[in-house]
Amino acid sequence: LKNDLIGDEHRKNIYEILTELFSFRTLKRRENIKDLNKIYDLLEKPCKNSKIIHIAGTNGKGSTASFLENIFISKGYNVCKFTSPHILKYNERIVFNKEMIEDEKIIYYYYFITDILKKYKFNLNFFEITFFIALLYFNEKKPDFIILETGLGGRLDATNTINSDISIITNISFDHTDILGDTLQKIAFEKAGIIKNNSLCIYSQNCPELINEINKRTDKSINVLNEYSNLKIELDKDNLKTVVTINENKFILPLFGKFQGYNFLLAYKVSKIYDIEDSIIQKGLDNVYWPARFEFFQKNPPVILDAAHNDDSIQKLSENLKELYKKNEVIFITSFLKTKDFSSVFSKLEEISDKIFITSLKEVVYGLSSNEIKEKMLNLNIPTENVTFEDNILIAYKEGLKIIKRNPSYKAIVICGSFYEISKFKMLISKST
Repeated sequence: LKNDLIGDEHRKNIYEILTELFSFRTLKRRENIKDLNKIYDLLEKPCKNSKIIHIAGTNGKGSTASFLENIFISKGYNVCKFTSPHILKYNERIVFNKEMIEDEKIIYYYYFITDILKKYKFNLNFFEITFFIALLYFNEKKPDFIILETGLGGRLDATNTINSDISIITNISFDHTDILGDTLQKIAFEKAGIIKNNSLCIYSQNCPELINEINKRTDKSINVLNEYSNLKIELDKDNLKTVVTINENKFILPLFGKFQGYNFLLAYKVSKIYDIEDSIIQKGLDNVYWPARFEFFQKNPPVILDAAHNDDSIQKLSENLKELYKKNEVIFITSFLKTKDFSSVFSKLEEISDKIFITSLKEVVYGLSSNEIKEKMLNLNIPTENVTFEDNILIAYKEGLKIIKRNPSYKAIVICGSFYEISKFKMLISKST
């Protein structure tokens, strides 16, 4: 990589590049990925011969990817991983052996790709350009494995331009129904779209709609719930870890939640396909850190960060909280995007807590201010008597701390709702300390 390849007219700094990159938004959903395939061809098919693990699903993609990444690295493999969204830094999306891509590489490949887009008059969005930056970077690194997490859906996702050795589908549930469809069959159709060329698919859900869509695309599929029917998952509440027993062998996960056991089971099966020993698997697990998934930001008082943002993930968050706290012992700080089902998500939060702060995400796509959320809740006849509407998340957080100090019956603060909410909180709290 040489700076003189970029040219004087391209000498913008990383902040200018990212500002420009974030401005690429498409107004409507893709009908196909033909133009993405053409761009992939124009880029000379980077990573064409790499071993690819492709992960789709409503929830659990990131945790499964992190389990696999750390297990493969512990075995001695070189591993690239593409995930989204990021929490604090864009570079988090594109990593090689857990090291983030350098700013200079982002700049170089950004201009390489956008020059092609201008020449052939293609319109790509932020995520799609980011994925092609990742592919070019991974092609340079020549890893043993590449782990790809889909963005939204799967069938029309940029990550679906490349063939995979193994497809993983974590689960399906209702989310982004305005885009992916309002039935499980429609959602399963989109997620299973990552399966190509009758390749192996591994999944972990006894959902007839998902099984049906998988079987349409491949006769090589494994439901790990059937293969490991003797699975046992227990929660270590003292150490906030999850203990998974498979064939009488115990594995300690550093992430708390029974659902994490099912995410791990997918990674475990892939590990066994590549003959990785149990001791190496545990060594990899010991190195897993995956933020914003029941993450204890601080211990006294407990402040939990969780990106739960849809029915399924809020339900799992609820189950975790009920293992540790009684009803009305937690204070929620959250926000909603206009694409979410307010009624369903909010009702689940109210089952756990009588004190909820709703803040603003006005600065992000589909984000709303707290007053806009209040208006929508009133229009939907959602009760607001237990809700404080406060745009500033730090003010809400400080007020939550005061409530715990004044009233010991409250034990913890939970900040949830989206990765955007967690990212905003972490950035603002770091600037304020």
